Amino acid sequence: MSSKASFRRDSMVFEGFRLLYWPEIRKRFYDSNIFMGIGYWETPDQDPIQENMLYDRLVYDFDSEEDPNIAIKTAYEFSRLIKEKYDADTIIVRSGHKGAHVYIPLKQPIKWDHYQVLWRHILNLLPEEKRNLCDPNMLQFNRLARIPMTVNYKNEKRSWAWMLQPKIEKWSEFSWDLLQPLDVSKIKVYIFEGIELPQKINVVERPRRRKFEWIEKVIDKGLPDGRKRFILKVLTPYLVNVLSLSDDEAITKMKDFLDASCRNFGNCKKIYDSWLRGDIRRVREKKLLPSSLNKIKEKDTELYSILEKILSQ
Repeated sequence: MSSKASFRRDSMVFEGFRLLYWPEIRKRFYDSNIFMGIGYWETPDQDPIQENMLYDRLVYDFDSEEDPNIAIKTAYEFSRLIKEKYDADTIIVRSGHKGAHVYIPLKQPIKWDHYQVLWRHILNLLPEEKRNLCDPNMLQFNRLARIPMTVNYKNEKRSWAWMLQPKIEKWSEFSWDLLQPLDVSKIKVYIFEGIELPQKINVVERPRRRKFEWIEKVIDKGLPDGRKRFILKVLTPYLVNVLSLSDDEAITKMKDFLDASCRNFGNCKKIYDSWLRGDIRRVREKKLLPSSLNKIKEKDTELYSILEKILSQ
């Protein structure tokens, strides 16, 4: 399929949700999670690698474990802002248990480098505290998203991914013609490359640096479990009151640790920026220092066991 000459949105896998309505296979999928890629590649003989991928929609995932309704309300607000600014329609799908997905259909497919810039640019329509509800892991070239009107089955709990906007109750009611796609050609995004300025250098004396080498090792490797306890007891105090990092610098380092935990151990459950910033404030106000391994061994044997295993590798 040529992305320029013969783009047909109705050939995309989004319409795969009609599988559920084939009686002979309905039972098989009733307890199954069914996903689609956020992108596709042009011809079957191509490999699904980043260079070959095309994207005919932007996909966002707004989640809140504490209150899914907040995430859903944010999805509606995001949709309204997009309509007001770009006169483009969106699809809102209840993702299941924690919030909603937002799909923005595009008038023409785009490549991955343009997708990333556009995804971030449009998300900035929301204020920061609401942007934090959006899962940054959606910004992966081969990311999967839940197919609308299928089942979200998790921990023996079943929830339907209903289409909230437009309000669709049967797949046969859906048509891309109902939607006004986003015309990417009318959006200009300016990227400024500033002059590199000298950076503040944080010097940790050599004996102290050796003392904290194990923390850096854990940051690089991540953890299979106990991420929040490690952040509270060790990581935040280390970044804030040993390395004297700014809030944003500390957040970047924390995300490196969370990414390593996800990449190396599949420990990918989202920890929100708001929680991380709250802990930074706590540590900065109380001037807390990181717990030593000996103290962790004394106070939290489970976390110590996890750390010991990682540090021995």
